[in-house]
Amino acid sequence: MSDETAIARRYAVALFELYQDGKDVTADVNKVAQVASNTDAKALLMNTQITAENRASTVLKAATVNEEHVLRLVTLLASRNKATLLPSISEMLDKLVREANAQVMVNVTVAGDLDAGLAGKLKDAISSGIGKQVELSVHQDASIIGGIILNIGDRQIDHSVRGRLNGLKRALSV
Repeated sequence: MSDETAIARRYAVALFELYQDGKDVTADVNKVAQVASNTDAKALLMNTQITAENRASTVLKAATVNEEHVLRLVTLLASRNKATLLPSISEMLDKLVREANAQVMVNVTVAGDLDAGLAGKLKDAISSGIGKQVELSVHQDASIIGGIILNIGDRQIDHSVRGRLNGLKRALSV
């Protein structure tokens, strides 16, 4: 784990503790992270010729955040020249909240469109199979030819035509 990741994790855990104490700061952290991930905002946040207070206030105004804990976090990160970690902090916080709520993020890759009805059935089937609430993120990739690829946490389930063809190719080459 890199130093930057470790630092981001510490802030995410602190924010998660606030969440557990009833202070839901996730929406405001997501807003600030979205602003901080903008190319122009990154340049502003990394510019040490601008005071930390001005960098922080610019990001906070753009994100329209009034939550005291988030205000202090952004100001602290700007003063330590670590405000570019906001997207990582937000991502880690979201993951911690999903885990606490027994939710799992499932990335689904399909060759074509996945209509809402089929996505709902897929979500229900995965949810009943793993025993947790599921949040689907659907991506399209025509190169899989057909079928579906599921990424559930660190597991990948490949039921695509491309995956089966690759498996057959490996089996025949042995």
